[in-house]
Amino acid sequence: MTGEAKAKTPVLAKITSDKVFCYVSMALIVLLPVAEIITEILISTKKKVFRFMYPSYYQPTVVAIFGILFTALIVLAFITRAVTGKFRLYIADIFYFTLMAFMLISMLCSVNFGVFSAGVRFYMEHPLHFLCYYGLFFAGSMIEDPKLRLKILYAYLIVTFIEGTVAFLQTKGIQIAYCLYIKELPSEHAAYGTLQNTNFFGSLTCVLTAASSGFFIFSSKLTKSKVLKWGSLALTLLIFYAMIASCARLAWLGIGAMLIMYIISLIVMRKGAIDKDSLRQITIDFLTLIIGLIAVIIITIIFDDFISDRVEQTTTDTAVTTAVLSGEEDSGDFANGRGKIWRAALHSVPHHWLTGIGLDNLAQAFREMPGWQQGDYVQDKGHCEYIHTLATQGVFAFVNYMTLLIFAVISSVKTIMNEKDDIKRSLLWIFFGAFTAYAAQAVGASSIMNVAPYYWLILGLLMPRTKPVSLKKK
Repeated sequence: MTGEAKAKTPVLAKITSDKVFCYVSMALIVLLPVAEIITEILISTKKKVFRFMYPSYYQPTVVAIFGILFTALIVLAFITRAVTGKFRLYIADIFYFTLMAFMLISMLCSVNFGVFSAGVRFYMEHPLHFLCYYGLFFAGSMIEDPKLRLKILYAYLIVTFIEGTVAFLQTKGIQIAYCLYIKELPSEHAAYGTLQNTNFFGSLTCVLTAASSGFFIFSSKLTKSKVLKWGSLALTLLIFYAMIASCARLAWLGIGAMLIMYIISLIVMRKGAIDKDSLRQITIDFLTLIIGLIAVIIITIIFDDFISDRVEQTTTDTAVTTAVLSGEEDSGDFANGRGKIWRAALHSVPHHWLTGIGLDNLAQAFREMPGWQQGDYVQDKGHCEYIHTLATQGVFAFVNYMTLLIFAVISSVKTIMNEKDDIKRSLLWIFFGAFTAYAAQAVGASSIMNVAPYYWLILGLLMPRTKPVSLKKK
């Protein structure tokens, strides 16, 4: 917040400060698992008064409420800038407006307007959820103070502890309330945390594993407490085990991408702005983390069947995929059945390329497939965020989204290479690692309101707000 804004609008300046955006974001991040746990505890009492409650029902409601709150704060933030007489616009602001514009266009031009009102119980994304996603993106871009960014990271560690503990108990057959999708569990004691779905929980644990492991890798720069440092390692190993227990193989892809990113960046950073001693300690902590992760994998293989089952399933899926590519099998069997979903989604693009088939209206793409009849297979989620965005919001929205991701990568890499402040660089490096993990697994995973908020906040934290956009010629 500029000095002019604080002087002319002190009340608005406080309401729309980076601290407020930070604490509101932290409240949402922590409240999501807490809301579900409270719901499950009330359900488990089996009292009639609580029968109206439903697992995972209030997490989407929380996200919707915060969507309204963030939008109000952002409107006030722009009003505050305007009254100073020196309105500044940043790259993050432009992306916020374009994301909002394409979302609204897709919603208003939907083939089935209002389809999202079918209910959040089935992971449908309501427009209010997108308000929250983009609000978190804006909030993240506003939070530049390293102390506030560190608090955001602590919030992720708190969620990691909650989700890791709940998931570990589930692997031992202990749960607060029944699992909504019990018939779909890939293993008898598969972990689903507070999401009621193992695949979606895998996406969440992918982000949390990246955040907690990043804290340990850069602990030499972020904390002097040995307890906090080694506690973060223990937390990482716990949530990594929970990720394996979710049986979500795409989460493995995400963590693999994150580890590769760290290996490459540690090599490249030998010519960066970081001093050699600091880089050596970070490298040692990274190798320590690798040893810990390998230990968890070995223990899991010995005592559980999560990995062996998934490896066997992967072998089967690979054989099917090979058969599809050779023309021996139906293309719908490709990528463990995702081929059928992607084919329908991509089939709709030429017909609805401008505005998309409609906000979270992918099911309509199946109904428009040749030969489709009432009762045939449909799917609401794209099982690939990028294809889902392309099909539901259109080509221009897809290009805008990919441009945002590319810009975030380029600006983050440049800053990490050139930043001389150890804490700023370390925090950005951690968030970039979490971004890499999520973006990689999103190739075959769906965006849902229980997980996406964690990602959009991180994406905002990668956006620089150091230089305003200027249309004047230099």
